[in-house]
Amino acid sequence: MQRDRRANAETLLHDVGYALERGYPPRELIPMLEKLVVHAEKGSDAALFGMRELAKLLCDKQPWRAARLARQVLAEADDAEAWRTLGVALSMLGHFRAAVRAYQHALAHDPRCPVATHNLGHLLDVGLGRPDRGLRYLSVALDVAPHDIEIRASHAHALVRLGRVDEALASLGKHLPGGRDEARELVARFARG
Repeated sequence: MQRDRRANAETLLHDVGYALERGYPPRELIPMLEKLVVHAEKGSDAALFGMRELAKLLCDKQPWRAARLARQVLAEADDAEAWRTLGVALSMLGHFRAAVRAYQHALAHDPRCPVATHNLGHLLDVGLGRPDRGLRYLSVALDVAPHDIEIRASHAHALVRLGRVDEALASLGKHLPGGRDEARELVARFARG
């Protein structure tokens, strides 16, 4: 019985890996991951992988469930990706201070992770009204991923909120397809709040 369960979990894990590599949509991946989590041995690498991937997919529509799954992974392993996912889920639930702590745990694993530094910086700027603190993390994210327009826009947003409009314009103007005109529009929108 145990051998059958382990073999089934291995097959499911292989199928999920194949689906992830091929970019299957969430509507197909979620049931596969749910099945993997049910069939994999509790606490096994396969179960933790399934819960972590499922949590990432559920953040947008089911953040409470995503947070619960990420916490289950973290009860078994100190995992940077689970911490980042927990940060996203908590942010979506409006638990901004708890999300900050989750991102800080993720950054303990990789202090220059562009995803965690961007999310933390943006959360501090927008969610907690601390652009001064957020800019530090956004600057790290921008240094690591200078061509990421979303990170650049978040960085510019914090600059505008700190009254550094010229810096924001210069940063955006060089990287937006519409150049300086598009940068002016975006900065004006940031300034309006």
